[in-house]
Amino acid sequence: MNFHEFTTQVISEMRRRFPGCDIQLQEVPKLQGESYTGMAIHPSGGDIALTMNLEALFDRFRNDLYLGNPMKAIEREIKEAVAQMPQFDTEALTNYERMKEKLTLQLVPAAKNKDLLADIPHRNIEDMALVYRFDMGHNERTSSSILVTNKMLNAYGISAAQLHDDALEAASHSCPATLRNMNEVIRNMPGQTDPSPMWVASIENGQNGACVIQYPHFLDDAAETLGGSFYVLPSSIHEVLLLADDTSPSLSELENMVRTINQAEVAPEERLSDNVFHYDCESHIFENARTFEARQSAMEQSVANAEPFEAVKPDTMTVLLVQPNAYPKVIQIGSALEDLQHAVDGDIEAVYPFEDSVGVICNEEGKLRGLPANRALRDEGGHIYDVIAGSFLVVGLGEEDFCSLSAEQIDKFEALFHQPEAFVRMGHSITAVPIPDSVLQARDEHRDAPKLTHSSHDDR
Repeated sequence: MNFHEFTTQVISEMRRRFPGCDIQLQEVPKLQGESYTGMAIHPSGGDIALTMNLEALFDRFRNDLYLGNPMKAIEREIKEAVAQMPQFDTEALTNYERMKEKLTLQLVPAAKNKDLLADIPHRNIEDMALVYRFDMGHNERTSSSILVTNKMLNAYGISAAQLHDDALEAASHSCPATLRNMNEVIRNMPGQTDPSPMWVASIENGQNGACVIQYPHFLDDAAETLGGSFYVLPSSIHEVLLLADDTSPSLSELENMVRTINQAEVAPEERLSDNVFHYDCESHIFENARTFEARQSAMEQSVANAEPFEAVKPDTMTVLLVQPNAYPKVIQIGSALEDLQHAVDGDIEAVYPFEDSVGVICNEEGKLRGLPANRALRDEGGHIYDVIAGSFLVVGLGEEDFCSLSAEQIDKFEALFHQPEAFVRMGHSITAVPIPDSVLQARDEHRDAPKLTHSSHDDR
């Protein structure tokens, strides 16, 4: 039996089994550029119709998921769905003052919904579009909403701007935003006692939660939580991921991450965008991350990369200090134990991972204390076998004690540890991603620059 034969039989059989209902075959348009062949069932005396996806029913039939009589199983599904249908006052649909409290938001990809967007009020946000719905009620199994159209807007006699403002106010109260650390969301990561650099933004029920990036004050509140500006990764229409821009991997890595997750993990109808976005908390600008980086590059100025060294003082040694999210520094440091402890913020541990006559002095409890991941140690094949947490020193090895590095050793290990690294857990492994120079320079310039007040642009 093909799909046409199946639908013909189902429509005929259900009309016989539900003589009091008006049952029709119809094509059902959906956001995300998708549509499906549906069976609309309008119960007698009811105000709303139930629509069953015939394509989904056919898939279950074709895969032998219906045990026994398929028509009997479909009849049972219809009865259960009708019993669970949310109830609402359809007369209220004509009264905007009553309906505006039910307004919610949904963020969808603009290009994929180009045709449908021509008939509905919306607001473009980069390559996405913000649309508006009336929440008509929900229960444990079903929910119902009505997409606001231009025809409805004209009937209400209101502007798109008023609809937008009313929807923001209603949605932010009825569907409050949530911002949870990734470690709260994924609770099966042993040893992760400190916050992850990644945060998950959505709404309380988790449905269509990506819209929170348009909630009043949400982006600025999130910036306070993350400690500054951040990247926005659109993981689906239901949620977005936030990552502070001073600790994130390269933009190319982030873009690849979003594309990979979209292809492998997200259903086509739930994909939002393959792009990465950025929120500049100083300028209050939400934009494509590529636009942000281009804007930052235009503002960058040449900076000095090094400072002249002072003459070596007695009882000191010249070593390399490597700090998280920073380039290595050649410093002079006392050789006493307390000097070394001060440099790494605690009791020291010396390791010797290289054939050269050098040692690495780090905090022996860095990982237990949750100090920030700094640099990876790799084997001869380039594979990561350990990650140093917190600041560490690269020192020379004398006959009985630590000593100054030679000029050649400084050059070699400055090059080895030159680029700061960010770390991302991928499955059961950890990936180290170099932090680009442009990100580090922009961060330093941002910290040193005088603070200016900028106007907020709601349509950015």
